[in-house]
Amino acid sequence: MTSFIARLAILTTAISTAACTVLPRPEPPRVMDLAVAPSQTTYDQALPFTVRVDTPLASAPIDSSIILLKPTPYEFQAFRQARWRDSTAVLIRDHLARHLRNSHGFRNIVIDTSPANTNITLLTELSAFYISVIRANKPEAILELHAELTENRSGESLCIRNWSIREPSEDTDLDSAVEAFSRAGNTLAEELTHWARSCVNKAPSTAP
Repeated sequence: MTSFIARLAILTTAISTAACTVLPRPEPPRVMDLAVAPSQTTYDQALPFTVRVDTPLASAPIDSSIILLKPTPYEFQAFRQARWRDSTAVLIRDHLARHLRNSHGFRNIVIDTSPANTNITLLTELSAFYISVIRANKPEAILELHAELTENRSGESLCIRNWSIREPSEDTDLDSAVEAFSRAGNTLAEELTHWARSCVNKAPSTAP
């Protein structure tokens, strides 16, 4: 009897082990980023200022690495098996900083983790960054940002502007969504860069 129980235990263990080995392993999530625009506006002469780009303020679930879909006004859903490479706030900060640098519109652009002394700070609030299918069941990337430029020495607010960008998406699949997010991000970056340079150039208190 003991021998039979021992053989049964060995057989059960072997079956369990075999079952574990044939279960499919979950696919690792795809890590997504915003695509940089193939071209952008550049300036022949940089303004003699260093601008610090702060990480946008945002609340959950916007401030996360979840790629969001909003099928109704009341609900957020997540794209499965995919995420942003970092939180959306960091994603937008890096995207704006890169575009500002590539424009050659300012002497230097740094982000808020840099200890460098700066003249101007770009403060932003990110209130929307998701794919919506609410309007006529047509998917579109929604990006809403409040921006303010401040002069660091005086703390004076130089310019304030709000953006609400809607970029159509061909479908609600992941690749179409990320392409739409990228176009929205590039539209924001281009318009914000022009706005920031124009603002600083006209502000009398920023004279170096």
